Amino acid sequence: MAVNVTLTEAEQEFNTFGPWVYEINDAYPLPRLFAPYFKDDDQAIIKIKVPRDIDRRNANPEMHLYDFVIALYKDQLRILERNEDDTVSEHFVNSADFMGIRIYKNLLRAACTIYSVEGATSFSFNSVSMDLVWKFANLILASLEKSSARDVSGLPVTEAEPETMLLQNMLHDLMMEKPNIIKGAVQKGVDVYRKEGTVAQIERMIWKEMNPEALHLYTDKELIVLENGFFPNRAGMPDFGYTYTIVPLNKLTAINIADSKEYSLLVDCTIYLGRNQLVYHYDVDNEEVGEFYEALKAL
Repeated sequence: MAVNVTLTEAEQEFNTFGPWVYEINDAYPLPRLFAPYFKDDDQAIIKIKVPRDIDRRNANPEMHLYDFVIALYKDQLRILERNEDDTVSEHFVNSADFMGIRIYKNLLRAACTIYSVEGATSFSFNSVSMDLVWKFANLILASLEKSSARDVSGLPVTEAEPETMLLQNMLHDLMMEKPNIIKGAVQKGVDVYRKEGTVAQIERMIWKEMNPEALHLYTDKELIVLENGFFPNRAGMPDFGYTYTIVPLNKLTAINIADSKEYSLLVDCTIYLGRNQLVYHYDVDNEEVGEFYEALKAL
């Protein structure tokens, strides 16, 4: 005779817990910690839940197992975050305040950062969920990126090509997706040397650091930067990943170019997005990166 067993919400949540980001639906409902914050007739385009960065063997049904629920609406992003004491913090990003998005991937480790006027929200995740996170990111851009086309005819165009196979493939896919995308500058991967004294020199003997190869691309609405890894990469520990940053051109608050105070023979290009700063590095002999950002600054 079959016995019906009714699982509690905590047990159901634990049974489906793993290192995956889920789109919230009937099969994968709202985590019980966040459920009271949503009505049954919620009009979100999509909602996702992001798990805590813990191994399943360290989890149990009594724990709240999700750190974020993020809901996208027509003109607004709603971000709910679990605090250490299992309370919930909530904030909103309106389309007028949205400043860009960045996704990082390296083997199984991945992260997403959403920039707004007030700052940035980041969450890490297992890269097996990358397709869903990219789906979510593209929906965010489609809903919140309200920038109009700019006249970019005065920006530089480079014929240089990336050397790494990863960036070559990413560029090919991007040009298929966005036929109007233009290469503004290419930064080759170069060694980096810290300006500090003995300790930095000893560390460099053990771990050689590299400035990752990068592509600086643009459309008439966006600046897109692809990096082969994340600065600084460590030679001898190959970075098989990428950093992919998308910024609406009308959200660039300022651009500052100056010799690096921390690294020899590198120039820092700092892009300001409200309170956020994105720093890219290029070698002093690479004129086209500097020329590209000077032109973008003038735009």
